[in-house]
Amino acid sequence: MWGAIHELGHNQQRGCWEFPSHTTECTCNLWSVYVHEVVFGINREKAHSAMTLASRNKRVKDYIKGGRKLSSWSVWVALETYMQLQEKFGWDAIKKVFAAYHEMNNFPNDNKGKMNLYAETFSQTVGMNLTGFFKAWGWPIEQATEEKLSSLPDWTDHPMV
Repeated sequence: MWGAIHELGHNQQRGCWEFPSHTTECTCNLWSVYVHEVVFGINREKAHSAMTLASRNKRVKDYIKGGRKLSSWSVWVALETYMQLQEKFGWDAIKKVFAAYHEMNNFPNDNKGKMNLYAETFSQTVGMNLTGFFKAWGWPIEQATEEKLSSLPDWTDHPMV
């Protein structure tokens, strides 16, 4: 079922929170994980072989070893960023972040601007400064974003420390 749900997941993607070409085939997999776990009751490790803990850990390790370059941040590697957020903050946080975009307008047109907006939106949604987490993934977080979120407590024990 993964493939069919993946394709339906493309219908849920919105340009304002997509970072082409990095997330084009990534964020649609969020729906695959969600539907398998929440609707079908199938653990993500059983839903797709790429979602086993061993596969996930290897991807992260290889990404770090490769210098945390956005040029290598795509599909399964990028999905891991979202999965780490989901594992810490839950599906409700993911849903609230995407819902927040329905109330916004005047989105940045470039990946850097959109990534900073996503980091800001997720941080505000969960009440925690996530800029260190996103920077650890190699996202181009701007000083202005860090300053906007500086009053929130930092997520210091995130998985990319």
